[in-house]
Amino acid sequence: MNYPFVDSARQNRILAGIPLSDYTRMAEHLKPVDWVSGQVVYEPGDAMDFVYFPTSCTASLVSNTQDGDSSELAMIGRDGMVGVSLALGSVSMNQRVMVQCSGQAYRMPTPVFVEELTRCTALQQLALCYVQVLITQMSQSIVCIGHHSVIERLCYWLLTNQDALACDQLRVTHEMISNMLGVRRESVTQALGKLQSAGHVASGRGKITILDRDGLASGVCECFSLVSETTRRLFEQVERMGARPAVWSSADGFAPLEDGHGTRLQKYQDAYDFAPVGFVSLDGQGQVIQTNLAGAILLDIQRSQSQLKHFLDFIVPSDQARFADFHQEVLSGKCRRHCELTLRGTDHRSESVVRIDATLDDEGDECQLVLVDVTQEKREMAERLAREREQQEMLVKQPYMVWFKDPDGHLISANANLIDNWQPLAQPGRLEKVDVQSMPWNFAERPSQSSSRPEL
Repeated sequence: MNYPFVDSARQNRILAGIPLSDYTRMAEHLKPVDWVSGQVVYEPGDAMDFVYFPTSCTASLVSNTQDGDSSELAMIGRDGMVGVSLALGSVSMNQRVMVQCSGQAYRMPTPVFVEELTRCTALQQLALCYVQVLITQMSQSIVCIGHHSVIERLCYWLLTNQDALACDQLRVTHEMISNMLGVRRESVTQALGKLQSAGHVASGRGKITILDRDGLASGVCECFSLVSETTRRLFEQVERMGARPAVWSSADGFAPLEDGHGTRLQKYQDAYDFAPVGFVSLDGQGQVIQTNLAGAILLDIQRSQSQLKHFLDFIVPSDQARFADFHQEVLSGKCRRHCELTLRGTDHRSESVVRIDATLDDEGDECQLVLVDVTQEKREMAERLAREREQQEMLVKQPYMVWFKDPDGHLISANANLIDNWQPLAQPGRLEKVDVQSMPWNFAERPSQSSSRPEL
């Protein structure tokens, strides 16, 4: 069975803070992208077609001078997003956005993000919280550049990236760090050399490994603790304000529930949405009412666009009549079996075989399907049967597979066809099966003797 991995984007702190009832709606629009160190995501004045949520990479807001010098204003990792100024009404980027450490991020189309800001209170609160985090970073960077040494600022940069990546290894070059700190590359190399001699880091080609976090923390400037503490306090404040105010969003048409019942129902909601099997509900005419994420993946549709699509449209023509009979049997309340059929191939996946178990809801109006992808299981079974057929054909065609000895002591080789055609030779007392290990090696050199038995 192929399990859909639908939750990896929630490694990002902002996406992780959104209630699952809202996140499952947004997840349809989140696409992974790979970023490499030095890549420019946006230039100043660029229209923001997408917002990005880093999960295993970091990016910087960079300011450049006319002479080409640059300096980092703020760093964005898995606790933030690129494009947060959309929450303040901006439609273009004011600074260059450059990738620091290679990794993965998830992108969401800007129109979807702007719409979700009005639908999801938690996303709005978290976005505004992160605006404050960036303001704190930018203001503190001014103090840091003017008053702290290169090695202090380097420790700050390394620790900040480690926290943003949740990883001890940073995939970044000395040249990139020098551009971010606004200092010469030689200064970065010298500072890294001192940290490496102290056993705090290990520097290699295109990567830096942090070996002793406490050692780096002992040499970092006070900017690191100030920014870290402010970030922690802001996110905690958002949580206290109620970033998860209800199990269901107002867009779903449900009223908020009390904490006790809400927590319990949230667990059922999570189990439904993120189950490794597909759940699909059909009305009496066979039209899709709703699906969970796994069901939407199997059908290759977006959940927001799944309603009123006929389930037969997802099935190969040769299986449609069989499913129609199965659906009517379920609606009659007499179904006691499952159904296996093939889903049509799409632009994103090939044909797949699913096993469907179904039941009728309490009101008798909806047919609730459980879809299990058995494509791999069927493929393995077909391969196993093909191997067995091949072996059987080989046994039939091989002329020397089983050896017998007749009453006169003559050796006889036989295959399945021979035994079928010469039944008298296979009767008890006429032939004795011989172990190949006990056969004389020179039996083929024995002179042939006349015999009344047929030539084999």
